[in-house]
Amino acid sequence: MKNIVAIKWIARILGGLAVVFFGMFVFGEGIPDLKEIENFQLKSMLMLLVFAAFGYFFSWFREKEGGIVMTISGILMGMNMFYHGGIGDTEAALIYSLPFLIPGLMFWWVSRMREKQ
Repeated sequence: MKNIVAIKWIARILGGLAVVFFGMFVFGEGIPDLKEIENFQLKSMLMLLVFAAFGYFFSWFREKEGGIVMTISGILMGMNMFYHGGIGDTEAALIYSLPFLIPGLMFWWVSRMREKQ
């Protein structure tokens, strides 16, 4: 039981750090560019980051569903980076996907362990 609580809090901290970090980056760098240019990659990443943030906030109340949303958004972010940058953007795909994929899987795992109890 203590392990489940610890993993849940680690997932909350990691997910919160990812949401805050990428949110600050988007508001500092991305929002001004949305007004000036038509950048589809920026708009799609912004949409996926908002989707991941909603999953994170939802996971505070429902770990399973929030974790699934965060995991899906992390996978889609990585696929988006591959689509726009090709195989050469593997590092960027991991940088954008792992901070949401790992906590999402941890939230999902916590919900599975609670269901077994």
